[in-house]
Amino acid sequence: MLITLCIFFSSEFSYIVLNHNSIFAGDIKRICETDLGLISQCCLTKHVFKISKQYLANVSLKINVKMGGRNTVLVDALSWRIPLVSDIPTIIFGADVTHPETGEDSSPSIAAVVASQDWPEVTKYAGLVCAQAHRQELIQDLYKTWHDPQRGTVTGGMVRELLISFRKATG
Repeated sequence: MLITLCIFFSSEFSYIVLNHNSIFAGDIKRICETDLGLISQCCLTKHVFKISKQYLANVSLKINVKMGGRNTVLVDALSWRIPLVSDIPTIIFGADVTHPETGEDSSPSIAAVVASQDWPEVTKYAGLVCAQAHRQELIQDLYKTWHDPQRGTVTGGMVRELLISFRKATG
């Protein structure tokens, strides 16, 4: 089995073209994004060289978002016509828990929380993901409180992290 890998990269972004559904794609993305701090986009040769406008547009949208761009904007938000959201800085949250398939008893459930970061447009979201107890529906790390010997009672959790991120992003 011949594996062809072509990588185009800058100091912030890597574009990776694979010749088939490579078993290495996950490892490549993990190394780029977690070890090297590079945003990456993997594509298959068979799609890239077809030069389909739809495919290229979809990949461009993915790259734009990964690089911090915005693909959609709510016209009403830009013109300050969404009641309550437009009046004062507002954060929109979303959350979900995904469970392993039936019969899989050793895998954890995965919880995710997202929150808007760009008031008043509310089109950019930051997200946090964590593993939690198997089949637990309530998100364990949503809010956390613990005792620190030096600081006393400390609060944290996913909601707090996203609120801090929102405050930094919106001023």
